[in-house]
Amino acid sequence: MTLDAVEKCGFDCSYCSIQSFYHGNAVTFDSSFAQKLNGLVLDPARNYHIGTGQSSDSLMWGNHQGVLDALARFAGRQPNVLLELKTKSRNIAWLLANDYPPNMICTWSLNPQTIIDHEEHLSASLAQRLDAAQRIADKGRLVGFHFHPIVHYDQWREAYLAICSEIERRFDPASVAMVSLGTLTFTREVMKTIRRQPLTSKILQMPMEEIAGKFSYPLETKTELFSAVYQGLSGWHDQVFFYLCMEAHSLWKPVFGYEYESNAALEEAMKSTYMAKARALP
Repeated sequence: MTLDAVEKCGFDCSYCSIQSFYHGNAVTFDSSFAQKLNGLVLDPARNYHIGTGQSSDSLMWGNHQGVLDALARFAGRQPNVLLELKTKSRNIAWLLANDYPPNMICTWSLNPQTIIDHEEHLSASLAQRLDAAQRIADKGRLVGFHFHPIVHYDQWREAYLAICSEIERRFDPASVAMVSLGTLTFTREVMKTIRRQPLTSKILQMPMEEIAGKFSYPLETKTELFSAVYQGLSGWHDQVFFYLCMEAHSLWKPVFGYEYESNAALEEAMKSTYMAKARALP
């Protein structure tokens, strides 16, 4: 589930689907966002995983127009909600200054610096993202990492494995809720939007196959990418929740050695693991 706390992103990632959601460059903040959260009725007997990074970056705007204040109050009122703020930002000032609830977690999308330089324009550097995540973990709050999108290029294996080694070295797995793996997937509309952008990009030079109306790497390439990163984090396999994000069910067993029988089973395992980690925080 997602909350559209802000509409339109200020980062210029060449591959991002958000650019095809909205027309124009206006960034929209809903002036009644806090009131709408107050009126949101959830089942107290269920656990929920809700993210705010689908229509914009979750942290780049900070607490502009009280967005983070409203989200923290919402998470505090709803202990059965795992509220995820997904980001490529280093803007954690509000999080460091406020004692926000432990079921509100921050997750960072990670890529090698060469991909950040050429395809994730205006976003924080890899070092800045990792430093920000470490400061949040040091505060005693959960963090998470998204290797999404993993990009296949010369030296990709060495670059991603170096990131794996760095996060294993810097983070206690008890403070890491999840690691997701995924890669580039495009609709025709997103591909048209990318071609119209003035920014230079090589992202559409990748080999692509069409599956269910979307374009992405062949399954063999995806298996190689995901398996390499997963094995690069072998020390976390029994302590951190790993999943494939928006990828074919057939990839799970080749990558992880196991699979879930349904989306509902995956969702339940994910939510119960996240909530258990959040509740175990001091």
